[in-house]
Amino acid sequence: MNRFKRISYGFLSANLRGSLIYEDVRKVTLINLFSIIGIFYLLFYSFRMFKLHDYKLSYVYICCILIIVSMQFFLNLRKKIVAVSHVLVFGLYCLEVLFLVRNGSTMLNIKSHYIFPGIYWYYVFPPFSIFLLGRKIGSLYNLLLIGTSIIYFSFSCFQNEYYDFEFIVRFLSIFSAIFFFSFFFESVRVITSDAYRTSQNKNIKLLKLISEKNSNLKKNNSELSQLTEEISTQMEYLKVLNVELQEQNEKIAKQNIKLEVQSDEILLQRDLLMQYKHNIDDSILYASYIQNALLHGDDSLKENFSDCFILYLPRSIIGGDFYFVQKIGNHIIIAAADCTGHGIPGALLSMLGIALLSEIVNRHDIDSTSTILNDMRREVISALSRKDNIYDAKDGMDIALCKINLKTLELQFSGAYNPAFIVRGSELIHLKGDKILVGKSINENRTFTQKNFQLQKNDCLYLFSDGFSDQFGGSTKKKYLMRNFQELLIKIAPEGMSSQKDVLLKTFENWKGVNDQTDDVMILGVRI
Repeated sequence: MNRFKRISYGFLSANLRGSLIYEDVRKVTLINLFSIIGIFYLLFYSFRMFKLHDYKLSYVYICCILIIVSMQFFLNLRKKIVAVSHVLVFGLYCLEVLFLVRNGSTMLNIKSHYIFPGIYWYYVFPPFSIFLLGRKIGSLYNLLLIGTSIIYFSFSCFQNEYYDFEFIVRFLSIFSAIFFFSFFFESVRVITSDAYRTSQNKNIKLLKLISEKNSNLKKNNSELSQLTEEISTQMEYLKVLNVELQEQNEKIAKQNIKLEVQSDEILLQRDLLMQYKHNIDDSILYASYIQNALLHGDDSLKENFSDCFILYLPRSIIGGDFYFVQKIGNHIIIAAADCTGHGIPGALLSMLGIALLSEIVNRHDIDSTSTILNDMRREVISALSRKDNIYDAKDGMDIALCKINLKTLELQFSGAYNPAFIVRGSELIHLKGDKILVGKSINENRTFTQKNFQLQKNDCLYLFSDGFSDQFGGSTKKKYLMRNFQELLIKIAPEGMSSQKDVLLKTFENWKGVNDQTDDVMILGVRI
């Protein structure tokens, strides 16, 4: 029996959780009860109309049954209570209007009342619509039905001649009384339900609060008991720790004495290291003065080229890049070299390179750039070689060497890995060097070649090391690359050499950003 009740209640309430005090459960139950009663009523009269050969009305009843059943399925599946309520109330409204018109054109005798009693379902409409849709929406539907009925009764064109005045007054009076009674009942029910729900919510909150406090109290009592036990255990443990701590303090006191002695020794060593560093820094700084003195040629370059620049940025105080400029008769020799390494090793090699290059250039029998590099390579190998072969590193330098006839503007070029760039208008001419190191390498049997090129007025000649293009930086933390360097030279070539130097320096600093300088940077530029 209880199981049957549970199944019946679950079907009527569409398995919504809660009792009939909840609005949704109440409305769903009312919808399902009305639907069941309506289905039985419509089935009976559909069969009755079919027997009386009124097939159209029988089919209307069948359609109503299908709509009610589909709404029940929709309600159970989707729980759309408001939508289903509107459909059923509006459907009942349409059915009542049909009964009104139908009875208005049929003689109201005993037989017809038995066949068409639907007009009395008018009295079901007020409580059904108000209980489902509430006072506001339900009242609108009731006013719509009353208005439709009054309009129908008022005009004879609607075949209402069988409704007498007494019937109309009695009909509308009963309908209005039921409507006002339903409206009043729903108002009282809503107020009572809201008050009950408010009281229920307060009680639930109070019960929940009491339950939480009881739970917290039990938890606190349990924690307090555990804490008492833990404190007792910790007190015993602290006694043991105090004994151990005293022993540790004695050991620490002894170690502090040792540390003080060691600290004095460390401070002494630090002072010695700082003095050594100061001496080394002074030596490196003085070496930079010597290197700068050896990097001669600035004046000679400015005397022969009114528009020129030299950008020299060593990675350390001293560097391994050097430049060389010397005028001999109607010719001027310009070189830019990148020695192996940087810092002190690179600086020593650069000084050797400057000295050897100056000596070779001043020989009267040297007339070609390839001969200069071949002789220089031989001298570098000789200077860095030892008879015992203890030191056999592949040290040397990459160099780009140019010899320019100041009258004919004919250019001779030879290079050891390093190229020379000539920018003419928007074109960049690339004079490639030989893949031979000025120093000891695997290509010792090869000799340097020479390239001849006819310069023109306003050409821009650039000699450089690879420090600029190899610098890491930018958003990608990658190398600047030679391709970007070439594009930059083409872009700035129309400007003056002083402005070009500023642009190159600014571009380098922006690209480098917070990164360390990768290598020595040296760029020499002249406008013919």
